[in-house]
Amino acid sequence: MGNRKPLHWEQLEEDFKQERSIALFLGAGIDFEAPHGVDYSWDALLNHLLSYAVMQLLPADDMGKQMADEMSSSAKKLIKEMLCDEDESNKEVLKKRLFGLEEQIDFDFRFPRDVKATIVKQTLGNEVYVKLIQDFLYGRMEKKEIEEAGKNYVDYLNSKTDIKPSFFSLFSIADLILRNRNIRAVVTQNYDQFLCDAICFLKSCPDYKNRVNEVREITPNIICDWKGKTDFTYNHLNIYHVHGFIPRYDDIQAPKDNRIVLSMDEFYEDSRNVYSWQIASQLHFLSQYTCLFCGLSLDDYTNQRLLHYVKGKHHGNLYYITAGCGDAKKKIKDSIKNKFHEKNGLTVLYDEQGYGHIYKMLGELKNGEQ
Repeated sequence: MGNRKPLHWEQLEEDFKQERSIALFLGAGIDFEAPHGVDYSWDALLNHLLSYAVMQLLPADDMGKQMADEMSSSAKKLIKEMLCDEDESNKEVLKKRLFGLEEQIDFDFRFPRDVKATIVKQTLGNEVYVKLIQDFLYGRMEKKEIEEAGKNYVDYLNSKTDIKPSFFSLFSIADLILRNRNIRAVVTQNYDQFLCDAICFLKSCPDYKNRVNEVREITPNIICDWKGKTDFTYNHLNIYHVHGFIPRYDDIQAPKDNRIVLSMDEFYEDSRNVYSWQIASQLHFLSQYTCLFCGLSLDDYTNQRLLHYVKGKHHGNLYYITAGCGDAKKKIKDSIKNKFHEKNGLTVLYDEQGYGHIYKMLGELKNGEQ
């Protein structure tokens, strides 16, 4: 298959060469292949939350009253303890107990994503599911794990191995940001601070600095509420968390008006408020900047709606990262879907060699001549 460039890659290179203002639009896909096999996909998050909700809703008639009562009481007890900061050891015991109980039955999660999220919110309440998301994001991924993944990424850059390290997509995006001063902003649908951690690690890593001639001295600036300032500076990179932000346990808490968008009613309210800072900032970047979509699905109605609003009215190119590496039937399906996206105003960057190859090339992109 060789080492061919992805579809339309030269056009993206030209935009970087001309130093066009670029905004990155990111989704859960950039956290793919996290350390220890942790799955950070949208479905994995919703199934994690739904398991706690379902265990409280289990009908005793269907599976035996004793097991249903045990699962329900254990889930409720754990959730109650997660809302306080005491007795961490007991929380871990309860988590292991719940995991063992969950393994005894086959949960049927064949619900649409928005239905799953709504069941979670209706059953657990806003405060509880935010705590559970925090546990999902950071319970198995401390900051030291990010730093270790960063060291492995730098080692990969300095070696000739083809074995890509954990969090390769995440660090490739951080690498892309640090190499290119024309990346003005990041819009993310993720709740986590992994990208901030990755950027901060790389820009302070001597081995990375020695390899990359010019590393941007920037500070990631998390935006999760309206402050009346949207102008970028060369010393700050604004990362707009348009669906809300959930910090680590030991980090400063998000502002009180930080709002998590997860369930149907929250998405409906978000779409109805056309003057919200989330909608306004996204439309601003989509209409005025060259935008690069990485790790997110354009099947999402929110993304489709925003792209519809700017169709034919944007001043820069809108690039969508996607990859194949499948059989002939899948390539046909990919081709049809790519044509669909192109008719809706996107320039598809399709790589038959897989996501690993295209993210490697993204990390290597640089202002000016390649």
